[in-house]
Amino acid sequence: MSKVLPLELIVDILSRLPVKSLCRFKCVSKPWRSLISDPDLVKTHLHRAESKRLILSSRNSLYSIDHEAPCENGVVAVDLDFPLKQTFQSLHPPWVHIIGSCNGLVCILPQPDTFFAFNPATHESVQISAPPTRLLDPSNVHSYGFGYVPSIDDYKLVKAAQGKPIAVFSLRTGAWKLGERFNYVRHADYFLSIVPGTLVNDALHWTFKVSNGGACVVAAFDLVNDKFRDFPVPEPADLGFTTGVLSGNLCLMHIDGVRRQYFWVMKEYGVGESWTKVLVVDPCMVRPLCLWKNSNILMAKDGRELVLFNRKDGTFKNFKVDGIPDMFFANLYVESLVSPNFQLHV
Repeated sequence: MSKVLPLELIVDILSRLPVKSLCRFKCVSKPWRSLISDPDLVKTHLHRAESKRLILSSRNSLYSIDHEAPCENGVVAVDLDFPLKQTFQSLHPPWVHIIGSCNGLVCILPQPDTFFAFNPATHESVQISAPPTRLLDPSNVHSYGFGYVPSIDDYKLVKAAQGKPIAVFSLRTGAWKLGERFNYVRHADYFLSIVPGTLVNDALHWTFKVSNGGACVVAAFDLVNDKFRDFPVPEPADLGFTTGVLSGNLCLMHIDGVRRQYFWVMKEYGVGESWTKVLVVDPCMVRPLCLWKNSNILMAKDGRELVLFNRKDGTFKNFKVDGIPDMFFANLYVESLVSPNFQLHV
């Protein structure tokens, strides 16, 4: 290959191509496969991957949506293949939970205590071994999170259950370790069985009450030192909040089933006084996802539809996508070459 073009130029060209094309090029020859799998190329390609796709989870299904596709071509939800998808034969298959997404890897929980790190773009996946602690009491908080820590170049999966040590899995070492005890409790009548954490500033975030009658707080688990710290919430909440992220800022949305005309954004990380209320015209339960074409905000509304939120007047516009399920949980991922077989590439 280098006899035709300098290797540096070939790498630069490849780092700008879609993942689908690069996966095909791997089949050309062993040298091409080796080059495209090179960690430096994988990192360069990731850094140049600006656009993100939506990933929707539902019962026995995951869907990918290119929300930035030209509208004249129509936006279509693509049904994804994923680990254990073909094993469900029940009339009421379980929900496929998305634990988190970063750098193109999506951590999913298709069955209880059965985790996979999954790259939807390359279709690579690896099953993560069962956690050392299992949930015995269904009333316990059952919280998960998944994230990447650049400073230590590692992906971590976190499991927390009330009154038990926190379990942390390292994709780099392929092993679990137990940390400090989880000293939070869920709110009364909390209706979410799986509570995914939101990754912001190398930490995973949830909202819970501190044990022994404490207040509702944002519980932030630092993925570098595996320790918790607490932030104040912007206002009292009977059932707490769900967490989200918008343009790198932590967001909070009430989860008590009451349709509100606002959600919260933390403008300065870790500073309680920086919580800012974002108003919406129609009362609803929203989950901000991303800026859409640098103007409106793409949101999931009531877990049933995608909408574009106009920040100037607070109104919604329906974002039509063919083939989405009636109910879903939405997240984002980037198409990348990052392999979930992380141990083989470090």
